[in-house]
Amino acid sequence: MRISSDNIEEDLSPLSITILELLKMNDEEPVKGKVAFQKEMFLISNYIDKVNEWTEFGPHYLGPYSENSEVSMDNLVSMGLVEKKEDYTYKITSSGIKALDLKQDFFSSEEKEAIADFKIFLSNLIDDEILLFIYASHPDFTIESVKYRAIMRTRVKDSISIYRKGVVSLEKAAFLAGINIETFLDLQEA
Repeated sequence: MRISSDNIEEDLSPLSITILELLKMNDEEPVKGKVAFQKEMFLISNYIDKVNEWTEFGPHYLGPYSENSEVSMDNLVSMGLVEKKEDYTYKITSSGIKALDLKQDFFSSEEKEAIADFKIFLSNLIDDEILLFIYASHPDFTIESVKYRAIMRTRVKDSISIYRKGVVSLEKAAFLAGINIETFLDLQEA
């Protein structure tokens, strides 16, 4: 089902607008994979209250998961507003950009900036690093995780990698590693 500009007002849910906004940010850089998509939506929903109302995140096999976000993404793909590749890389289409342009006043400039920041942050990380960041920062969502123990076993190595990428502060990297700053610095230099 392709969407026409005649019925766009009715067909785009607030959650769909959020997803399109995420995909348009940072020169339309694709979101790479289901883990990155779900965790980006989780970070956005924790920052923007109106998004939090629609996502309904709960604990799941890989931490926080929103079925509503997944269904909205699938709807956007079926409407031709988002392209999904076999590796679950998601990219906004030209039709998606046109549809989003009709809803440009939905988010404030501050909210759009936050969405862009979350996308940049997570696009620099691999899945295990994303999961470490989310698990350490939001432990309430780890109760059903099938990867929690494995992620925690490599948390020091992964936190050093995250820190070296320059996307978190020294304090946050030490927190992710579960150690104090001095110990982290010693390990990081080794």
